[in-house]
Amino acid sequence: HYTFNLRDVSKVVQGVLMVKATQIPSAEVLTRLWCHESMRVFADRFIDDHDRNYFMDLVTDYCKVQFKQQWSREEIFDGEVKLVFGDYTKHGTPRDERRYEMVADSAKLAPLFESYLDEYNAQNKEMRLVFFWDAIEHISRLCRVLRQPRGNAMLVGVGGSGKQSLTRFSAYVSEMKCFQIELTKGYGLNEFREDLKKLFFMTGCDGTPVVFLFADTQIVVESFVEDINNILNSGEVPNLFASDEWEKILREVRPHCKAAGVVETKDNIKAHFIARVRENMHIVLAMSPVGNAFRVRCRMFPSLINCCTTDWFDKWPVEALQSVSKQFFEPLELGESREAILPGLCDMASIIHSSVQGMADTFFAEQKRRFYVTPKSFLELISLYLGALDEKRVEMDVGISRLSTGTKKLNETNAMVQGMQEELAALQPELEQKTKETNVLIEQVTKDSKIAAEKKATVAVDEAAVKKTAEEVQAQADEAQADLDAAMPALASALEALKSLNKNDITEIKGFKSPPLLVQKVMEAVCILLGAKPDWDSAKKVLGDTQFLQKLMDYDKDNIPPKIIERIREKYCTNDDFVPDKIAKASSACEGLCKWVLAMEIYDRVAKVVKPKKEMLAKAEAEYTEATESLVVKQAELKEVLDKLAAMEAKLASLAETKQELEAKFDDCNAKLERAEKLMSGLGGERVRWAEICASLGPKYSRIVGDVLLSSAVIAYLGPFTIPFRRAAVAGWQKLCDDRKVPMSERFDLQEIIGDPVVIRSWNLQGLPTDSFSIDNGIIISVARRWPLMIDP
Repeated sequence: HYTFNLRDVSKVVQGVLMVKATQIPSAEVLTRLWCHESMRVFADRFIDDHDRNYFMDLVTDYCKVQFKQQWSREEIFDGEVKLVFGDYTKHGTPRDERRYEMVADSAKLAPLFESYLDEYNAQNKEMRLVFFWDAIEHISRLCRVLRQPRGNAMLVGVGGSGKQSLTRFSAYVSEMKCFQIELTKGYGLNEFREDLKKLFFMTGCDGTPVVFLFADTQIVVESFVEDINNILNSGEVPNLFASDEWEKILREVRPHCKAAGVVETKDNIKAHFIARVRENMHIVLAMSPVGNAFRVRCRMFPSLINCCTTDWFDKWPVEALQSVSKQFFEPLELGESREAILPGLCDMASIIHSSVQGMADTFFAEQKRRFYVTPKSFLELISLYLGALDEKRVEMDVGISRLSTGTKKLNETNAMVQGMQEELAALQPELEQKTKETNVLIEQVTKDSKIAAEKKATVAVDEAAVKKTAEEVQAQADEAQADLDAAMPALASALEALKSLNKNDITEIKGFKSPPLLVQKVMEAVCILLGAKPDWDSAKKVLGDTQFLQKLMDYDKDNIPPKIIERIREKYCTNDDFVPDKIAKASSACEGLCKWVLAMEIYDRVAKVVKPKKEMLAKAEAEYTEATESLVVKQAELKEVLDKLAAMEAKLASLAETKQELEAKFDDCNAKLERAEKLMSGLGGERVRWAEICASLGPKYSRIVGDVLLSSAVIAYLGPFTIPFRRAAVAGWQKLCDDRKVPMSERFDLQEIIGDPVVIRSWNLQGLPTDSFSIDNGIIISVARRWPLMIDP
């Protein structure tokens, strides 16, 4: 690919013509544009720095001779403002309106591309890129190729150097769609050509600008490369479309031909379709120079060189390694010494990568085994380091937490044991005292309950007797009242008759000079009852008393002398004419007096029968009152006894509850004490050991920063190397870590840092040798994220 011809000269002119004359203010800018395009066409093909330096010196000389610009090589290529042209500096400008111009401030490119990347990640699967200067140059070169008509590129570099990622990003910056085939099981030439048909339809029919990214890892059969060679050379693949597919293409492209003023013949439409495909499809090949395959393909398919702009991806410079490592290491938590440790970590990551490159050359010289150190290995180192560091920190945090918690719990248990012993000692006498008080109270309650029962029985007997007496008294009272009730109507009638008498009636009776016999009889009976002589003169005197009627009303009927009542009963009441009806005929006024006399006789007769009953009733009532008063006293005594008993029972229940609580508390405390003593007897000796381990993990926690870095380096790089090379590499890295203040252990042991003793033991039981080399290889195989390369000694 070092064969140059006039096509390359035309490419330089084509590049210069991408800038309009109005955008070139001076000869200096034109000169820089020519230098830039010459570098892109010629220098980007060179495979090493020696050839590039030679060409840069040549360009510098031509600038002095042909352009009369007395610039040094550093001023042209290595100044503060880098030699870069592009059309992406004005973010947001539509693709058709972009201008290809010199970048005035190359320092602003990294922030500019960061903003592009943020937009890309918002619309697509997240892609993490670090924009160091080499990456920026490759993006600029790709954007330059993609804006050229029929611009295609071939990116050459070892795996992991960023060819595909930068191509996707450059396609986004250039506002193009990135198309890539997806390999599946059974993917072959037919499937590849179906994908090509989709690509042709997108670019030829739809007119969509597409970047076709094709990597050498996707070459299942060499026919893939042959088809791509044909597309690069002529824009089409022979026999790709069937006749019905051509009919569809002709139908869809015909309007575009009409708009372009092309005669709408079948051949013209096909030619226009191919032209649109070549205009909108930009092929970017990502190839690896490792092995003979790349060399053979370049010889067999010359269009890969002739029709593509070559861009070599060299090994990453130290600046790139440090930029990438700094971006990934920046979020790490490194404690108070962060400012000192972080630069050392970034330096060590780049130094490890660079030192392995030199060690690979020595290894090839001694062992004749070629080992390629790629940027992918460096990214693997960083990825392994971040994952392993986080895992080890979590593991140690859990370990420290568990040991600290265990030690704390043991100390708490020890203090708890002492507290419970003191609590049990305090509870024992209190429980005994409560038990004693409860027993005494139980005896007292039992005794008082017996007394209360006896008292209750006595009161019940008295209550029954009082109840019986009350019933008898009531019966006597009812009987006497019944007798009295028999006399009461006559008495009431007499009193009513007396009330009906007035002064005229009395005057009427007094007016008799010679009263009728019956009137005479009535007045005699009245006089006898009032204690007067039974004659008419005495009767007049009695009648003449102003209080006569009142005396009759208030007459002491309960104490009538027996002689008087006997006289009344014998002389008057037995007289058949001595009745109110007959008396009324003689004198209506005397009728009431007759009734009164008869009532007094009846009442006296009844009272003599009732009096003994009343006396008996009074005596019974007295007895009943006395019995009732005695019963009330006894009931009060019983209530006092019952209240006292209830209070004692309540106190007993409270004491019993307190005693039960104390017993439960005592049993619970005793059970806890037994368990705590068992725990302390079983783990008491572990407390000191746990405290010592916990104390030792503190410094070890800070040293895992360096230990995990070296472990990740061993896993990422040292798999193919023999024991002496591994030991020399680790020893050198340890010294460099010490020089850069990266904390790490004095003795490095991969098994101790990354290995799991249980897993390693199971490997040994399954036949893995017990030497450290074999065990290290087992750890590398189990931990590595990529397919590890190991060489069995």
